[in-house]
Amino acid sequence: MRPWAFVLLAFGAACDLRPNDVELRTGMTEEEMNSPAGFHQMKAALTTDVRKWRMLDQRLEEGRATCPSIYWVDKTAKCARDMEELEVYNIKKDLEDQPYRVEETTYYCRKEGVYFYHYVGGKKKSDVWMGPFPLDRKRVKPEVPGGK
Repeated sequence: MRPWAFVLLAFGAACDLRPNDVELRTGMTEEEMNSPAGFHQMKAALTTDVRKWRMLDQRLEEGRATCPSIYWVDKTAKCARDMEELEVYNIKKDLEDQPYRVEETTYYCRKEGVYFYHYVGGKKKSDVWMGPFPLDRKRVKPEVPGGK
């Protein structure tokens, strides 16, 4: 073995440049694991909750014509309780020239962890609001083998 290889091995062992087990298995650092969810993660979580868990697009008859929990200020949706600006996620938006165009939107309040669902269009030309629904994003912490 070359002499410089021993120096590199000693330097690597002293500085511990190896990633920890969580980073090796998930590809994410500890900071990324504990950071708040980004736009795409939230959109995926809301879409799954709307489509798979609650099936809101199939229960439109339970909806109402208005949403008293959303307050509109200059075309910006705000939560009526704390006037916090809501995050808007378009789940489905058909092209304008479709005969039975559907537009599905969720309005998420990150502070309270709830969202409102708005469905517009379809064969019945519905305009329905539903919610608030809690969005529980329970993260499963990866187990570190032989560790804490």
